[in-house]
Formats: sequence, structure tokens, C-alpha cells
Amino acid sequence: MVEEWQIATLAEKFPPQILKQGSQLIAKVLSEKANGLEVESDFGQQGQWLQVKARGKDADAFLNLLRQELGEAPLSRANLEKWDVVRGFIAGAGRIGYGVYVDIGIQDPRPKDALYPLHRMRAQLADGEPRSAREILDANALVDCVPLKMIVTELEGENISVELDDQARDNLVSWRKYPFDRVIVVGADRAFVENAVRASGLESDVVKVESLSLFVQSVLCKIGTEAPGVIAKIGNRLRGVGLKSYRTPVKL
Repeated sequence: MVEEWQIATLAEKFPPQILKQGSQLIAKVLSEKANGLEVESDFGQQGQWLQVKARGKDADAFLNLLRQELGEAPLSRANLEKWDVVRGFIAGAGRIGYGVYVDIGIQDPRPKDALYPLHRMRAQLADGEPRSAREILDANALVDCVPLKMIVTELEGENISVELDDQARDNLVSWRKYPFDRVIVVGADRAFVENAVRASGLESDVVKVESLSLFVQSVLCKIGTEAPGVIAKIGNRLRGVGLKSYRTPVKL
């Protein structure tokens, strides 16, 4: 009897750059997560979300590990309730003036992004000042595919409204408290970015590379190192990857 596959759609969205690179990088990441486990795994897409299937003695443990680390996408609007905490990804940053859309993984009955409305962006990230959505996004390095934990605040028909949960807000606000620039890298895993840092001779300029998601990294610069300078040196080794400067301190 052939063992059936177990399937989980994780709260992990593929940046377009990853989709262009093909499956090799994703397979490598999953292989690292399965290290030491007796499990056979494969993956696919549910929309742009990572769907993993596994079978074998440790299939449950493997999928539960991924769920714990990355979360699980709700997929259906029917699975969503007010005050749920979900993992979402910025979508269409700066394209509308009344907030920003966040993809939280809703595919059924049709794909639907949630709205992080401007008045909540101002309250949470601009100390209530009348800044535009684009200004707030730029000041916090919130570009497409950056992941955020969100709270579902309104469900009206198909429309979904969200805002940052306390931890996500505190993380963003804390960036402004310390004199460190950052480079946000969209479309590469941490090992790839760390190798690029070393190959560019930037080890003395970078504190560490932090993973925001599997394929979105934050390069934390040392005091006195400016993010645009890091991008200038590292850009040739990260062709086709999204790079965004975060300058600090930022006064909104």
C-alpha cells in the first residue's frame, strides 16, 4: 500500500524573483528543514503560496515544524474570523492612497487581499501624523513581499481589514530607535545573501543577516555604514533580487 501524502499550505509567499529562479532554491530550503527526519517531501504552489506535501515516518513532525515556524495560510474566507492573527505579505505598495493591501492567503471563493487602512497606518507607524501611505511605507522599508503579522479587524462581505499586531508594530518601531541602516533583500534565502556579503568584502560593515521570511532578508549594517553604499557593493552579486534601503534615524 502506497503511503498517502500529507499536505500543508504554509503562510509563505513566493516573491516573483523566486518563481523566476525555478525550484532548486525552494528544494534546498526544504531539505535543510528536513535534516535528520525520515521524510520524503515535495512542494508546489497554491496561488503564490508555498504548498508542501510530505510522507514517511516523520511527515507529521516535518509539517508541524513548518507550520510552527511559518504559519499556515487560511486559504478560504470561511476560515477567517475577526481578531484572528495572520501572516501577510505587502502587495502593491504605494499604488493606492488610502492604505496598502496585504495578501493574507485568501484564495476561496476568489483571491482577495486585505486592506491595511491609512488611518491605522498613521496611528501605528506615524504617531497619528497626517502622512501619506507612500511616506509611511518608505519610512519603514515596507515593499512588496515583506511579511507582517496582522490582526483581522473587520470582515464585511468579501472585504477584509487588518492592522499590525503588537509584536509586528514594536519590531518596526524598534528599528527607528537604533542607529543602524538596513538593506531589505526580496527574492533570496539567507545563505545566498550571507555568501554575497562575504564575497563583496562587507563582513566588517554588516552585523548580521536576519530572515524576515524564507525569501526576504534584512541586512543589518554596522553603525556608520550606510545602506545605499552596501547596495552599491553587493548589487552585482544579487542581480534580479529586490533591494531597498532603510535609513535611520527616520523622523516621521
